[in-house]
Amino acid sequence: MRVIEPHQFSSRHRERRSSKKYAFTALIVMVMVIFAIYFTFFASKTHAPTANPDAASKAGTKGTLKTYTPQEFRDLYNSFAYPNTERISEKTPITGNEEADDHIRTMAAARGYTLRSAPVTDVFQEVAPGMQLQQKAVQPWLDMRAAAKKDNIALDISAAYRSAEEQTRLFTSRIFLDGINIKNIPTGVYDRQIAAVLQTTAVPGYSRHHTGYTVDITCTQNPSVSFIATNCFRWLSADNYKNAKTYGWIPSYPEGTGMQGPEPEAWEYVWVGEETLI
Repeated sequence: MRVIEPHQFSSRHRERRSSKKYAFTALIVMVMVIFAIYFTFFASKTHAPTANPDAASKAGTKGTLKTYTPQEFRDLYNSFAYPNTERISEKTPITGNEEADDHIRTMAAARGYTLRSAPVTDVFQEVAPGMQLQQKAVQPWLDMRAAAKKDNIALDISAAYRSAEEQTRLFTSRIFLDGINIKNIPTGVYDRQIAAVLQTTAVPGYSRHHTGYTVDITCTQNPSVSFIATNCFRWLSADNYKNAKTYGWIPSYPEGTGMQGPEPEAWEYVWVGEETLI
């Protein structure tokens, strides 16, 4: 039989006692951690503050479309920061005569026209033959048109993005129908004719179509009827323009806001994004 030396026995004994001591300490620490987690979790559950009824009410309205007065629609349009656009800072020639052009711009400003924004980079997408919108407005237009179609409403586009140069051609083609002599425009002799054109047509640089987020909508079901009298307009404008706002669109020139450029155009809509309207 092997004899264990006293010093060997004593060393091993101490090692066993030390090992047991560490194991016991670790067990105690583990139990304390478990209890701490338990009480922290259930105490927070038991003593959690009661939900604020007002906050719950607000949470319940999340996603509800805001209601706007005509003036609020106008203010929203004028304050909205259109993506990928920059305010037009230079004067786009109209007739080529500087004095005549300044006179026309003064008349336009008196009607409520203001300088608009134009795209900074080319991110257009075609939405109809020869018609483009900035990309962010494309899908919202397609979605709104599809939703209308499900309700047997046929929406289409007659105008979308228009450059300042295109606007120049459009505007001058209309004021020159009356045989206006450009040199005499500053005298005011043609103010009546110019005012008549300004009722329906912006001068270059002042059109909302410059942004690439504006559309003129037509109603293919009622092509010979004024747009405001069509079922398309009724579908878009019902319940404070709910169907339009659902897809991020608002009326461009709502009735009842005073001078804002052209006469109110029931067919023109601008995209501001659905998230802006809730």
